[in-house]
Amino acid sequence: MSRRDIDHILTGRVITLDESGRIAEAVAVQDGHIVAVGDRRAILDLKGTATRITETDGTIIPGFNDAHAHLDTEGLRDRFPSLGHVRSIADVLARIAGLARETPRGEWIVTMPVGDAPFYFGGPSVLKEGRMPTRAELDRVAPDHPVCILPPSGYWSLLPCCTALNSLALKANGLDRNSTSPVEGVELERDAAGELTGVIVEHNYPDSAQIALLPAVPRFSPKDRRDGILRSVRAYHAVGTTSVYEGHGCAPEVINAYRDLWQANELTMRMHLVVSPTWTTCEEAELMMRDWLSHARGAGIGDATLRIGGIFVGYGGEPTAARAARIDPADLGWSCYIKHANEPDDFEKLCMRTAAHDLRIHTIAVDKLCELLPIFERVHAVHDISRRRWVVEHMSHASASDLARLKALGIGVTLIPDYHVWKVGTRFFPLSEADRELVSPTAQLDALGVPVACGTDNSPFNPLATMRAMRTRRERTTGEVLGAGGRTTAELALRAMTQNGAWFSFEENVKGRIAPGYFADLTVLSGCPLTMPGEELETLSCLATMVGGKFVHGSI
Repeated sequence: MSRRDIDHILTGRVITLDESGRIAEAVAVQDGHIVAVGDRRAILDLKGTATRITETDGTIIPGFNDAHAHLDTEGLRDRFPSLGHVRSIADVLARIAGLARETPRGEWIVTMPVGDAPFYFGGPSVLKEGRMPTRAELDRVAPDHPVCILPPSGYWSLLPCCTALNSLALKANGLDRNSTSPVEGVELERDAAGELTGVIVEHNYPDSAQIALLPAVPRFSPKDRRDGILRSVRAYHAVGTTSVYEGHGCAPEVINAYRDLWQANELTMRMHLVVSPTWTTCEEAELMMRDWLSHARGAGIGDATLRIGGIFVGYGGEPTAARAARIDPADLGWSCYIKHANEPDDFEKLCMRTAAHDLRIHTIAVDKLCELLPIFERVHAVHDISRRRWVVEHMSHASASDLARLKALGIGVTLIPDYHVWKVGTRFFPLSEADRELVSPTAQLDALGVPVACGTDNSPFNPLATMRAMRTRRERTTGEVLGAGGRTTAELALRAMTQNGAWFSFEENVKGRIAPGYFADLTVLSGCPLTMPGEELETLSCLATMVGGKFVHGSI
């Protein structure tokens, strides 16, 4: 290469994650790719007259690759006004009254949930009264507006999740004392006289109440989703994320939003989207796999910015919630995916048909790996799936013997350590110490040679929080370590949030290392994640993020 060919040289502590694990001092970038890595003097000697030089005291790492991101959700949280840091019913009502003064008569007032962002832990328990405002209380401050205080999603908060509506909102949705919920796990709260209080309590993780009971409450428009994705991308870039893998699946409406941004050259995040199909029966699924999902076969179709491949098929699930969601598959609420509920027999039929059509399965395991493995092994006996890169998502806990069975099937695993260890770790406290170590078992899967990558699940979306959970394994309310033997090394925690995710999108030869020929997807941190104590990882800041040789956040 000639000196004038070099676009950019960055110097600093460079964690290459190459096969030798070397720490370099500089990296040279040309046409969106890394062309040289080495000591500072040798790399600077390559500079030409037009070469940009960026020198930093920080640490340069491969860009974070969030392997289970739900990226689009983050940007939607700005769509509706916040209630703020409320601590009483009076605080909530004051906020609603203020919104009523600003909103034309008759128009909806829809707000974000009660509780503190970003998680809204506790919901109404943070209020002095320990409950949501009633319809009568909301009526007093907004008699001329239908009002809806939205619930959070159970996935980024904790169950139960609560909605509150005033009388006009109940009427607009056709709800009265004779109404019942078509979805199990959704409760219409009533007073002593049997009248609706306006409070709806959701006990399901997917947000079902709005979809099943509240068709009149304003939804996210296609523009909302596109704008929300752009806000999300900026937020994820600001913490160093350069790639996202959406293994939980994306509904057609969400895929359309990404496609629109990609076609307009507005998408700067590298996205791999898994299809969340809209079928309702196994027979319909067969037709869709045969006739409409050829683009999702194998590694999928697309380019280095947007690729679509694989399908998500749910195992288990709440049938009444799934039926309600099927009435209008475009009505997604906070979710980006279509809700499914499949009994084991139907799930196995779908897996067989998926394998026959060379489609990759993605499914949420949680603690059900022991039930999924026999199904996968029976499919494997008919259709060799060992090289198809099927994926078990969001696994929480499994036995050591079951983890070992994944290797022969070629199945990869995505884990959400910050969720299962930090956020809801108390549910695993009754386990023995040996079994606690198998909660979110990054280290064990890596030792077995099973492809494993970690994601944030958008709760929160900072990869450093996920790495902290992997390294410390501390539960958030007690500080108790959940299985010390399951802690990862600093190097494995970094690989699980950067390099390892590339396997899931068939990009391990172009992404996840700082080495010649790889994408110039780089993150510059204020300190070194390999030497920083695990407890302190979140004190690091992202100074700059580069995708394809261009800064998308900061510039140092």
